[in-house]
Amino acid sequence: MEARLKLLLPVLSVSALATILLGDTANAIDTMEAVGAEKCGGPVKSYEVEFLAPDNASLAGTAKALVNGKPATEPTAASLSIDGRPCTNARCTFEAKKGQSYKFVASTQLPRVENLCIVVARP
Repeated sequence: MEARLKLLLPVLSVSALATILLGDTANAIDTMEAVGAEKCGGPVKSYEVEFLAPDNASLAGTAKALVNGKPATEPTAASLSIDGRPCTNARCTFEAKKGQSYKFVASTQLPRVENLCIVVARP
């Protein structure tokens, strides 16, 4: 019994370390590479997406907060920034360069949100 315990302790230690290092993926950034794609983060107050431009194109990123299955229309429903610059009315237009990454951050001040989403599409 004692020999088994000695063998089990290193395995448990490695497992615990892996859980600590890899367990919290809630802060991981989602990525998207397709124009017209939508990514949603669930019932969160802030959500980040890294968009890798597949082509040179004029694009727009938009954010929306879903409540009861429908986009919320309140002025504070959603806000959006691109590469740290705030956008107007949760919409960012930009000139994408093929292969370049753009970081979008959506946020909401609504008390209850089912889903906070970011869409990157042609304007």
